Amino acid sequence: MNNIASEKFYIVSSKEILKNDLLGCEFLDENKILEGLNFDSVKNEIAKNGADTKNAGWYLQQFLKLGIAKICSDEYYLVWDADTIPLNKIDFFDKSGKPFFNLKREYFEAYFRTIKNIFGLKKQKNESFISEHMLFKTSVVLEMLEKIESNKKLYGNSFWQKILTASNLLHKDFIKTDQRFFSEFETYGTYCTAFYPDLYSYRKLRTLRHGTDFLGKNPDDEILDWASKDFDTISFESWGHQIPEMKNLVENLFQREKMSFADTIRLFFKNEKYKIFARFPKINHEQFRYFFETTIAKTNFDFFFGKKLAYSKRNLYFEDSLLQKFRFLYVTKCRIQRYWRLLTFHF
Repeated sequence: MNNIASEKFYIVSSKEILKNDLLGCEFLDENKILEGLNFDSVKNEIAKNGADTKNAGWYLQQFLKLGIAKICSDEYYLVWDADTIPLNKIDFFDKSGKPFFNLKREYFEAYFRTIKNIFGLKKQKNESFISEHMLFKTSVVLEMLEKIESNKKLYGNSFWQKILTASNLLHKDFIKTDQRFFSEFETYGTYCTAFYPDLYSYRKLRTLRHGTDFLGKNPDDEILDWASKDFDTISFESWGHQIPEMKNLVENLFQREKMSFADTIRLFFKNEKYKIFARFPKINHEQFRYFFETTIAKTNFDFFFGKKLAYSKRNLYFEDSLLQKFRFLYVTKCRIQRYWRLLTFHF
């Protein structure tokens, strides 16, 4: 918290968090912030839509980030993911006083299908607004929620009910099959860019989303200080698992003294690529499959791993839908794409 300048910090969660040290933060019960909005109500609304209720918590946390505007008395409020550590001091306004949007690389067509259903808007910017934090302008969020609630074409009374309707949870999405079709950050960023194009400035912080994979779940202060030379924020998602080869490199004091964290990650990728292609054209397929699924597939979010945007292109969507009918062609296509991606992967 020392790297974020704020007068107050709040932890928004369920009551279970009260069993832990709040670190000087105030607590807000996620089920009591807004009347009618809680885990059970979201779960019931998803069930009414005939969709899988396992995503109730995922949708609830997004609705709360927007709904906070209804009880916020400040001009701006910052939402920060609890699993993300700011390693360096971060400014949220540029020198002229404009707030920042932090841009990332990912893209999912489903999020923009929902945005179009709500506002009739198309994607406004090539990059993604989905980040580990968002600085919301309270008045703009309130205006946006009011527009959602006044949309008579969408079923529901509250903004979050109408968002679930607009998400069309039963839509068959070839790319995104988990029925998670809404992004609060993508929606707000798109809305601001469309209606308030000069309100925000844009930047790209040095972020690492899958920090657990490279540093483990509980790196000590010395290791975090070492990593801070290359990254501004690192996220440690609870379901992640440290890559054994990275564990050996990170815990090696000599390695940390002679090489930066960023270069250590590059060394790891170089070593793994060598293992797979060392006897080319004979390829270690098992090693490749493991490496791709546990590592390469997780590099689509941060600009550290490349400048190219990780788009699920519309033309590929229809192409893959067709190839799915001929499974062996689809599998062959994916295998060739993955090997080529690894062979040409560099950052």
